[in-house]
Amino acid sequence: MELERQLCRIFFLCLLAAQQSDAEVTQDNTNPGSDTSYFFYQDQSYPRDCKDIQDQCSTKNATGAQVIEPDRYDAPFWVFCSGDWTIIQRRSDRLIDFSRGWDEYRDGFGFINANHWLGNKKVAHLTNQKTYELRIDIETESGLTGFISYGSFRIIDEFSDYSIVSVGRINDTLESAVTWCPTNTIPGNCNRCIATCADPSGTVDCSNDCGDIQQTCICPPNYLMDGTNCIRQEDCGCHKEGHGVIADGVSYVAPDCSERCACSSGVLSCVSQSCDRDATCKEVDGVKSCSCNEGFAGNGLRCTSTINRDCYDIMRYVSTESGVYSITPSGWTGGPFNVNCNMTIDGGGWTVIQRRVQTSSRYDFNRDWETYKSGFGSYSRGFWIGNEQLYYLTNQGEYELRIDMVNQDLSAYHAKYDLFRINAESDNYKLSGLGSFTGTAGYNSMTHQHNKYFSTRDRDNDGTSQYHCADYFEGGWWYGRDPGNHCINCDLNWMYTYYGSTIGFWYNLPGSDDLLYTEMKIRPRGAN
Repeated sequence: MELERQLCRIFFLCLLAAQQSDAEVTQDNTNPGSDTSYFFYQDQSYPRDCKDIQDQCSTKNATGAQVIEPDRYDAPFWVFCSGDWTIIQRRSDRLIDFSRGWDEYRDGFGFINANHWLGNKKVAHLTNQKTYELRIDIETESGLTGFISYGSFRIIDEFSDYSIVSVGRINDTLESAVTWCPTNTIPGNCNRCIATCADPSGTVDCSNDCGDIQQTCICPPNYLMDGTNCIRQEDCGCHKEGHGVIADGVSYVAPDCSERCACSSGVLSCVSQSCDRDATCKEVDGVKSCSCNEGFAGNGLRCTSTINRDCYDIMRYVSTESGVYSITPSGWTGGPFNVNCNMTIDGGGWTVIQRRVQTSSRYDFNRDWETYKSGFGSYSRGFWIGNEQLYYLTNQGEYELRIDMVNQDLSAYHAKYDLFRINAESDNYKLSGLGSFTGTAGYNSMTHQHNKYFSTRDRDNDGTSQYHCADYFEGGWWYGRDPGNHCINCDLNWMYTYYGSTIGFWYNLPGSDDLLYTEMKIRPRGAN
C-alpha cells in the first residue's frame, strides 16, 4: 500500500505564528537574529517543545518552523510545529532518501518544512521530559486519510540503541482509510498471478482481480501465500532444488518422467524411474506421467500389449518360441496378418521379412509390383513379406536390420544395420533409412541401395533410361545406377541362373559372393 503522506507527531498543545522556510534539521540555529521576533513570551529560556511555545505565547497559531531546547540537550534546534504537535518525521514523496546510516538517523536529516527525520538523539531527549503521545497521520494514494495514536511514547538513549520502551494505548480512525496487510505480508504492486504453496511459480493461479487497484498486500521474498497469510517456503511443504516447493501430500514428476518425488509431512522422498518402451512421458490432467501407448495397457512403467505389433511384442507377451504368429502394426488397417518370428538368433524377437533357400524346386522372385506390394511365397521355400506391410512395420518406430547369408562354400555370414526404414508406395517404397553397418559380411554392400526406389519387372524406378535393372536381374529390389554404371552391390532377390545356381549376391563377401541361403529380418532398435 503506497503511503502518500505520513506524519509522526508528539502531542503537546501550543500554537505560534512565526515560520521559517526550509530550515535544515542538522543546522545549528541557536541565534535566529535580532530583526525577527520568534517567540511572543518574556521568558529568556527556549521552550522544550511545541506545547511550551503555546503556553508562553500571546498568539494561538503555532504552526511552522520553531526553535526548541529539550531538558539537558546541549543546544537549541529547529523543529516544525503543527498546532499542538512537534513533528519528528514527515514523508510525502521520494525526494529524500530514507535509506541512511546510523549517524544520520541519530542526528537527523532532510528539511523540517518538508520530508525529514528529526533525529533519534533529539527524540530521546524530547520523550524523556514527561509523558508524550505519539500520533501517526496517514494519507493513501487514493486520498483516504486516518491516524493512529499511542498514549505513551518514549525511546531511550544511544547506549540502548534508541529502543522504544513505551507506546501506550492505541487509538485509530484508519479502518475505512487503510487496508492492513495480514501476517507476514507487505505492501506491493498488485499481480494477477500469485505464488502460493500449491503453485510456487505463480503461473497457474492467475485469478486475482486487481481491477483499478495498483497496490495490495504481497508476500516478501522467499515467502509464499497460504490462504490469506504468507509463510516461509520451507514451511509450505518440501523444497525440491531446481523445481521449488512441493506442497504436502502432492507428487512431482520430472519433465522427462525420470524421477518421481512426493512430499509427506514436510519430508521429501524421490525415486528414479523410466517409462516402458511402449509408453510416452506426457501431461495428463495437468500432471506429467508415463502413459502406455495405444494398443498397450499398464501404469506406464510397465505396459502390456493388447495388440502385438511385431515379433518382439510376441516374444515379450506371448511366446519365446520361433514360429508363425499374427501381428497388427500401428496404423495398419488391413487386419492382423501372419509373420514368421525368429526367437533364437542374436537375442530373438526378429520379424522375418525375406527368406530364400536353394532347393531343387526353385521359387520364383521375378514378380510384378502388386505381388511385391502384398507379399508372396511360403515360409519353407522362400517368401517376401510385402512392401506395404514392411512400410507400416518400419515406420511405427526405429527398427534395425539383420541379414544372414550362407554362400556356396557353406560359410555363414551376417550383416547388421542399426536403422532400416522404407517410405510409402507414393514414394515407390524408397529405402530411406539405412544405419551403421556391423557384422562378418566384410563389405557394406547394402549402402549402394540406400535412398534408391524399389523396382520390379513392370515398374522401372532405377533412375536411368538406359537400363532396366529389375528386368535384367529378374527380381524386385532397391535398384539404382552408380557412377560405375552398376545396378547393385547386393541383390538378395535376383534370378536363380545369373551365376550358376545362386539365389543372391553380396559384393566382396570374404568367401564366395554367390549365396545359397538368405534371411532378412527386423527388430525394434535397441531391443536386445
